[in-house]
Amino acid sequence: MANSEEEMDIEVRAPRGEQTKNLSHRKQKFRDEWLNMKEFKNWLRPVKENPLKAHCCYCRFEMVSELSTVKKHMNSIKHKSATKSITGTKTNMISTIIPNRNNDQAIKRAEIKICGFLAEHNISFNTMDHLTDVLKEAFPDSKIAEGLHLGRTKSTNIVKHVIGQNHKDELINDLKNTNFSIIIDESTDVGTVKTLCICVRYFDHKINKLKSKFFDLVKVFKDSDSANEGATANKIYTEVLNAFAKESIPFENVIGFASDGCNAMMGRWNSVSSRFKEDFPGIIIQKCICHSLALCASEACKALPRRYLHYIINL
Repeated sequence: MANSEEEMDIEVRAPRGEQTKNLSHRKQKFRDEWLNMKEFKNWLRPVKENPLKAHCCYCRFEMVSELSTVKKHMNSIKHKSATKSITGTKTNMISTIIPNRNNDQAIKRAEIKICGFLAEHNISFNTMDHLTDVLKEAFPDSKIAEGLHLGRTKSTNIVKHVIGQNHKDELINDLKNTNFSIIIDESTDVGTVKTLCICVRYFDHKINKLKSKFFDLVKVFKDSDSANEGATANKIYTEVLNAFAKESIPFENVIGFASDGCNAMMGRWNSVSSRFKEDFPGIIIQKCICHSLALCASEACKALPRRYLHYIINL
């Protein structure tokens, strides 16, 4: 056919009635600006060996490098079919290999929010084995709910290693830049693992309020040697200082110490408080008010007649 895609030359003849003269059609070379045109740039390429031809990457077909011929090929059924199959396959492969980052970030944010809700309201992590399925059924049209994969194990790790670590990093940064007091208490249970709870109290300049925050839970006995030593004042004092030194918090920021009134903590000699006074001159030592009030109430009850004690117990 004279107008087929494979033709290379077109012969133009003069109309009847005019002087007959054969005009040779001027052949076109491939133009580089076509590579920047939106409708051509994905599939049209030049033929290096022949600048008069163009190559279609989708159809694996060579044609005359004339704009009319290129456009005609672009609108052909064969080219449209090849374009649909190739671009569709590429899109599916990309979406499989590279997931939607925005959607992934939204799913992660939702998982952290849910785990934070559990921690704030002291809800059992076992509920997550059922709550995730409930959310998916309650919001079937939500891509975020569909992407949730939360169980009790993952929820526990998010709270401990994501939310908890983030809050601790913020607390450490605050303690490095402000003065604070240390509040400690040791566990008194009969378990095999003895722990020491360390809290801090400081003034937060960002909100202009005093804050009391949990800092760390230290394992007192890490090996048999430390267990044989016992929970002495020297052992407790060393563990407290090591907890802050591990996070590179300057000891110059320590201005106060508080604990219960037992002899190991508040004794006049060879106690935790005496060591703080020796190493931190000018530090403020404060016994726990709750423990002191409990002792006062206990001693006051001893002076009451027994008949009143029976009445107080039954209140």
